[in-house]
Amino acid sequence: PPGLGRDVMSAVRGPNERKSRYLSVFLRHRRVGLTVAALGLWPILLVGCEEQLPVAIGDQALPGEPVTVEITVPWSDFASNLEVFGGYGSPEDLGSGVLANQYEGTLDARTLVRFRRYPSVVVAVDATGASRPDSTLTYPSGRLVTYFDTIASTNAAPVTLALGATQVDWDATTTSWDYAIDTINDQRAWPEPGAGPVTAIGIAVWDPAAGDSAVFELDSLQVSAWADTTDQTAGARLDIIESGSRLRIRGMALRIDARPSSAPDTLIQVTALTREMTFIYTPNPTPPPDGVRIGGAPSWRTVMDVSIPSVIDGYAEFCKLVSCPHTVTPVQISFAALVLTSRMTDAAFQPSDSIRLDVRPVTDRSAMPKSPLGNSLIEGRFGRPVPPAAFGSSPGVSIEIPFTTFSRDLLRGEDSKGNPAAGTLALLSVVEPFSISFASFDGPGSASEPYLRLVLTIGPPVGLPR
Repeated sequence: PPGLGRDVMSAVRGPNERKSRYLSVFLRHRRVGLTVAALGLWPILLVGCEEQLPVAIGDQALPGEPVTVEITVPWSDFASNLEVFGGYGSPEDLGSGVLANQYEGTLDARTLVRFRRYPSVVVAVDATGASRPDSTLTYPSGRLVTYFDTIASTNAAPVTLALGATQVDWDATTTSWDYAIDTINDQRAWPEPGAGPVTAIGIAVWDPAAGDSAVFELDSLQVSAWADTTDQTAGARLDIIESGSRLRIRGMALRIDARPSSAPDTLIQVTALTREMTFIYTPNPTPPPDGVRIGGAPSWRTVMDVSIPSVIDGYAEFCKLVSCPHTVTPVQISFAALVLTSRMTDAAFQPSDSIRLDVRPVTDRSAMPKSPLGNSLIEGRFGRPVPPAAFGSSPGVSIEIPFTTFSRDLLRGEDSKGNPAAGTLALLSVVEPFSISFASFDGPGSASEPYLRLVLTIGPPVGLPR
């Protein structure tokens, strides 16, 4: 609001200052109308903007001015026990596919798909000219149409794709590069790693300059083979032939030519959409030994224990303005945020789109990695977006994740409902999983380790006039 004054001192953050303790001091002069000054309501008075002198009982002026102080708390003074957990969700949850052949020299990925039941009835015009429903159909041919995400795919030139029919049972939720089925009571390896072998069907070329789709022609035998939805061996595998690209498939559809018995000279096109779609890839990334990881498919989460300093001492500039040691109260916390510094993600898994970060309290740390999480601490439903360049071409970006209310509750020891405040945070993506790519940040002990940005507004002591 106008009339609240200007910042008279600030500090510029740099990579060398992040590990050291520093602060920015902001003095804000406020003219606040006051009736009673002895009821412990000083923080509430800070919101007033009337052009009146602050007064206490008997029109006595209030002593001093409030001080807003920002301090940077290093990792060792507010957090501990950082762990990275993987395996949340399945690539099948995405409902999309990925193709890669030695992308960035390492990543291979293939997409597996099954189709829904074919439409069983069509309306055909018979020899008398009448339109009648016909459920006696044959399928002489068809086409598999594959749609690509042109933004998330890395190729600019045409690429050749291969389509094959799977030959063994596979489970869309648990399949991987090595296993066709990987459930608790049933684990079966692929005869050939990478969902092989397959029966070759054909090839197609996708040129992103010409459109967002590629078409595979199908004969009657293949169309009929995929019509049986009870056959767990039935399905398709897609590969990319050329090396060096990573493609994202956003959908597929079977366009089937149906011949009704009542009009044998007529072909009617019907559509069967995908029933299950997933992707498998190799190599699987391993947990980082010294950093923060968020996202991926299956998804990664990073968990850390957090505490808010209850007593502040040792900050020279802070102690010049506020008597030290200073005991922090929840109401003095104007703002609190975890600050992370992005670093380059493994080349094969670098994001091609923004990563949206979320932070949630962990209900029971001892139950990790399966502990339930609390509500998001980030305002809005879409998290904190971070552009892909932060993990590729332009690392070293500071990402601020506010959690002011959480920090107040943590210092108080309980939330607004009287429940014990959680002391553990989970960093994750808003949607799990979101894509094969993931976000990476520097961890504890690095030059740009996570730190706590804490802004305190401290009012002078106020007593009753005599």
